[in-house]
Amino acid sequence: MISRDTYIELTKFGIVGGLCFALDFGIYYGLSEGAGVPTVVAKSISVVLATLLNYYLNKSWTWGQSNRDSKRLARYMALYVVSGLMNVASNELFLNILPDNEFQMLVIYTDRLVQTPFLTLKLDKFLAVIGATLVGMMVNFLGQKLWVFKSTPLTFPLDAGDVK
Repeated sequence: MISRDTYIELTKFGIVGGLCFALDFGIYYGLSEGAGVPTVVAKSISVVLATLLNYYLNKSWTWGQSNRDSKRLARYMALYVVSGLMNVASNELFLNILPDNEFQMLVIYTDRLVQTPFLTLKLDKFLAVIGATLVGMMVNFLGQKLWVFKSTPLTFPLDAGDVK
């Protein structure tokens, strides 16, 4: 059974994740579709910006940490290098697996028998971002809870300099 505290942390983590997902997808989609930036570059930029927002919101709200701790920030960045690479790689994998379909909303002028696209969304990109986000989310929650924001974090080789 999940504890009340973990449930609250998971809920806050999910809300922060939703906001960061919106930022990630908006930047990724805007750069790749609107500006013609290659998907791997667009996704890399969007992940970095979403990661910065995620750190600030999770540190202060989800995990209730207000102090500046360079070791915590280093652990967070190490975690996000791993999860960010997993996010970008899984996004590319999903893009190669998923069919290239579009969702369109049309405006139909019945008096002129004309259809004008109102909204077009590339479903493969949308679903790839969702899949990549889920992959990263699992790694991030466990990594933040057990390593980055824990009062006595697990020790990994990256923390070897911390042990005296």
